[in-house]
Amino acid sequence: MRKTRRRGEGKTRRDWQTPVSPRLAVLALVVGLLTFGLYLPTLWSGFVYDAEAQILVDDYIHHHANFFEVVTLRVLSRDVLDYNRPVQLASLMIDSLGWGKNPFGYHLTSNLLHALNAAMVFLLMVALGRGGAADPGRPGLLAAAVGALFFAFHPVNVEAVAEVSCREDLLVTFFVLAGLLLAVTGKGLWSGVGVVVAFLLACAAKETGIAGPFLLGVYWLLFRRKESGKEWAVLIGAAFLVAFGFLGARFYFQPPVSHIFIHPPQYLGGSLARVFEIQPRLWVFQLTGIFWPFGLSADYVPANVAWLSLPVALIVLALCLGLQGLLGWKSRLALFGTAFFWFGLAPASNFVPMFRPLADRFLYLPMIGMALVLAGVLLLAVPRREVFGLLVAACAIVLIPLAALTWQRQPVFASPLNLWRDTLAKSPFSDTAANNLGYALFTAGEYQKSLDAFERALQLTRGTKADARAGAAMALERLGRPSAAEEALRQAIALNPLFANPPKLVESLLSNEEHAAVLQQINDRLTPPRP
Repeated sequence: MRKTRRRGEGKTRRDWQTPVSPRLAVLALVVGLLTFGLYLPTLWSGFVYDAEAQILVDDYIHHHANFFEVVTLRVLSRDVLDYNRPVQLASLMIDSLGWGKNPFGYHLTSNLLHALNAAMVFLLMVALGRGGAADPGRPGLLAAAVGALFFAFHPVNVEAVAEVSCREDLLVTFFVLAGLLLAVTGKGLWSGVGVVVAFLLACAAKETGIAGPFLLGVYWLLFRRKESGKEWAVLIGAAFLVAFGFLGARFYFQPPVSHIFIHPPQYLGGSLARVFEIQPRLWVFQLTGIFWPFGLSADYVPANVAWLSLPVALIVLALCLGLQGLLGWKSRLALFGTAFFWFGLAPASNFVPMFRPLADRFLYLPMIGMALVLAGVLLLAVPRREVFGLLVAACAIVLIPLAALTWQRQPVFASPLNLWRDTLAKSPFSDTAANNLGYALFTAGEYQKSLDAFERALQLTRGTKADARAGAAMALERLGRPSAAEEALRQAIALNPLFANPPKLVESLLSNEEHAAVLQQINDRLTPPRP
């Protein structure tokens, strides 16, 4: 009796080394073009959030002599924004060469990266879903296209694409995908070198690049275990070596004292033990944002997840893992997608202290895992044509509102005023949103509204936010209330003495020159000149 085998099992390394066919290349290009077209509105956006400080206030990326210390990793010991992410800095420096401080070029680069990522997701799905075959047939192409477009069109990714300083998530994803594609389709020494270099660059783009070597190991276990274990052990071992080597250097060489990162990040709840109690709720909140992407925000606070208790979160996670396990038992592609999701999410899950415990951009890399699971489910239905056709049609229908939500969310990141108005509406207990809205309104010349926003930030922090006190002083100054402005600045200085030195605020990227000039004007009255 003839023994059957699962698709892709027992293949030799030569069987996997198939070039990309012209049809696949054209389809990947179509996926990329659709992705780029969806994000066209972002091209005319300005700089928001950290991009304002990094590109408009700080001159580091605009001094081209600094490029040498970035590519040689000497920047790891420099007190600059993103010192620990040299690939991110290098990409911004390249943009600066051609565009200076014009936001159009920076957004163009980010949009192109997202389009390339979507195209590579498509190619990776084709290769994994059909055992690396160059021409997988119509069902395989449809499943891969639906999965790739789900990733490309999902609104949870808008923050990573539309906010230039979040490009690091695009870059880490690009290099993780590049490494995996080389492992799937490449052969020989130079292909292995490319895999290792890609994962090194992924870690140098952002710490979540550490997911790359783990995913390589999972890929070998699921798809290539029949091959020589020695070659794969060397490749996977080298990938881990360079990844952990870079991360070790990143922590070893970091500047002991920083004028930018004044307060180091703390564990959620104050300890690692508390992280294990809080993080499950954050995971479920993120899953909710994937399946119900309404109310996405640029800043989340505890009030956003207050409705979700730990017992409920654990039950939801158990159900989610059970479903993923069931699908993984039926489909290796879905199992690989599950591993991709959790390995991609784990480095951004607060087990190492982080400045921001929760953000939409943290889902950019894990969303590829969700797309792989979706493609795996579609491929399971291929033997039943009617069911497969219905599932593809249902997915196509779902892609339409996802694309519409992505289109609608992009203007939120067009300007600081848009961003912080939207964020405060979605997260009304965010003192960060209220404070940043105050500064955006001040820049727009709406001084009374600016003062109201700063007072809201002070109310949320019980008067302990020095930045909001200083902002209120600026608004009061412009409103013609100098005595009140002086008192507000005195209170800000009492909370943070750095506000007594406005030029130092600019150096620390806590203020721009326009705002610092107003603070200096008030500060001069507080400190009379020496005789």
